[in-house]
Amino acid sequence: MKKLCSIAILTVIMALSVIIALASDSHNQVKLNIAPGGMVNIVNNSGSVTLHPGSQQQVTVNATTHSDKVEVDSNSIPDGKRVEIRTHVLAQQKLSNDELKVDYDITVPAGVSVTVSTATAPITIENLNANLSLSSDMGKITVKNAANAHIHVRSVAAPVALTNVTASYVEITSSSGAVQLEDVFGPKVTAGTTGGDITYRGDCSGGGVYSLTTHSGTIDVTLPQNASVDLTARSVTGSVENDFPFQQKSHPTFVPSPGRSLVGTSNSGSSSVELQSFSGRIRVKKQ
Repeated sequence: MKKLCSIAILTVIMALSVIIALASDSHNQVKLNIAPGGMVNIVNNSGSVTLHPGSQQQVTVNATTHSDKVEVDSNSIPDGKRVEIRTHVLAQQKLSNDELKVDYDITVPAGVSVTVSTATAPITIENLNANLSLSSDMGKITVKNAANAHIHVRSVAAPVALTNVTASYVEITSSSGAVQLEDVFGPKVTAGTTGGDITYRGDCSGGGVYSLTTHSGTIDVTLPQNASVDLTARSVTGSVENDFPFQQKSHPTFVPSPGRSLVGTSNSGSSSVELQSFSGRIRVKKQ
């Protein structure tokens, strides 16, 4: 009997805990008008930020807070040129990580510019054709299915992943976060890290300029047979490995050093690809 009572009491306590946790969550929706070509600025340190395309000239903000000690400020200036969405603590107090979290799910129309700044909150953007400026210290930054955009990404230790980004200007800087690029192409694609690894998989198409640079991380590039690239790879104290059937370039700008540098072309060499590291390994592979 005592055992049954203990089980019953434990069940009640667990149920109450769930009810209290659910009660502490607050879901709010705000719709804000934005002018064509306007700017959306989002600041959220902890939680998550997810963006989707919207069908109207409005920004729809769905925010979930996990305590009553934080608040979401959402406003649009009268002419609709700028929308501000910010998380702030209501009073000077030390909060737990869970209390600080705010989860944003936001829709924005095409043709606007979006700036997102977070500390640990991951940033996820899908199917959105907009100019993006994304910054995170620790939260993963993910962009999928974008076109005809300018995308600027800054990371401290946050991993960065871009997939199916076409006809876009892309610039990524990171300290120690890994950078993964798959089917990313445009007039200019650059990624630079201090210690993070860089992975590129795609055809570097579009006649653009591609530059991948790291100090001590590794660079892995996988190209299909039909890639049309003019490629240069150099490492100061690291190694350069090649498994791709390049044609020898007749007039290289420097004399390649076996195992440390590589110069070659594939097909007509329409895109320029430059890979550089100081002490990291560079490898070019055939898809």
